[in-house]
Parts: sequence; structure tokens; C-alpha cells
Amino acid sequence: MKHLMKAGILVVVLFLSAFVGMPSAASVAKTDVSTAAVQPASNDIGTVAKKSHRLQAYDYFMKDGTTAHFEGKGNEYADLTIRTEYLKENHVALYEDNGGTVVLRVYRLSKNRVELVKWEAEFYKEYNPTVKQLRALKPISVYLKFPIKKGETVDGRKIVNTDAAVSTPYKKFKKAIVFESKSKDGAINRTYFVKGFGEVKREFIMKEGKNTFKVTSSLESIKKQ
Repeated sequence: MKHLMKAGILVVVLFLSAFVGMPSAASVAKTDVSTAAVQPASNDIGTVAKKSHRLQAYDYFMKDGTTAHFEGKGNEYADLTIRTEYLKENHVALYEDNGGTVVLRVYRLSKNRVELVKWEAEFYKEYNPTVKQLRALKPISVYLKFPIKKGETVDGRKIVNTDAAVSTPYKKFKKAIVFESKSKDGAINRTYFVKGFGEVKREFIMKEGKNTFKVTSSLESIKKQ
């Protein structure tokens, strides 16, 4: 049982630190370790973009320059701090600190999807790429696809709800979009998105016999730099 619990904790750490799953080693090898950033106009916290020329994909990220803290339960690495920085040409960088490491993820936003184009752990500096370096980044996985529809699957994650209520220490949200994936051993990983905020909660649930092992990271605060 102890071995199973240790393995479960390790899986949780991997799930929580990588958000929608770590890219494969091959994918990481293809990703530039480049060197941010002219900022496009950004939303107020919790509001939705109104300008017609602005990509709707920005509505699923926090405002530029904000730092969000997520209350963790069930595991020491579930407590997260995520800083959002807008880069050039519709790219967004997230710096996620779980107390054990800082993971950098860079997303490329377009009209019909958001792609993860860079992933690097142990990242303790600022990412300041040129336009050329950003354009050279190769897609690793698909983060979001538009329009968002219940029942569709995005890179192994099924959209199980588009009108969910979800409670966090920050506030109770309505109309949350819920992505869910299941591993071979039956573990369930859920992420909750709210338009105007982006990700607001993560859940990892794994059963071991009669016991249920649950880890959550829930939005607690948002600060503007």
C-alpha cells in the first residue's frame, strides 16, 4: 500500500505541475530553449474581450501581468502560483511555481485553437523571445479548440460540461467548462475553465481499493503586478 501511495503522489505531482499533461521527451527536444515582450491590449480581470479584432482565445487566460494563487489540498505540490505574461504575435507565457519547481509554458493563440508550443521545467529566469524565435516554436499539443462543445475531445481530454458550477476560495463560478481525462489505472484528471479567467480549478482523483485519493488546486487570489 505504501508503494502504491508513493506512486500515486508522484503521479499527482506530474499531473499538477504539467497542467494538461507533460509533453513527451521527443516533443520537448523539438522545442526551442529560446530567449518578451510587447503586450497586446488586455482584459480586466474576469471580463471578456469586447473588441472584434481581439482573439477570443485571450478570454481563457488571466490578464497580462497577473499572478494567480491556487489553494492546494491533498498534496504539498498542489499549492500553485501562476504568473501570466503576454508575448508578441499572440503568444502567452505561464510561469507555474508549485514550490518544487517552476515550469514555463508558452501558448500560441489563433482564431480556432490554442497550442502549447514550449514547455520547460526548472525555469527560473524571464523568457524574452524575439518574433523569429516565437515563430520557430513547433506545436507540442492542442490546449483549446474553438468553438468549445460538450462531448468533444481535445488532445485526450473530453469536454464533459460547458455549464458547470464550481466553487473556489476566490468565488463561486457559473458556466465553467470542464475537461476530463482518465489514465489506464482509472485515475481521473479534471480542469475547470471560466471565460474571462481561464483555468480556475484542477482535480486529481484516484481510487485505491476502498480509499479515494484526491488532490485539488483552486483559485484563491489574483494580483496585478
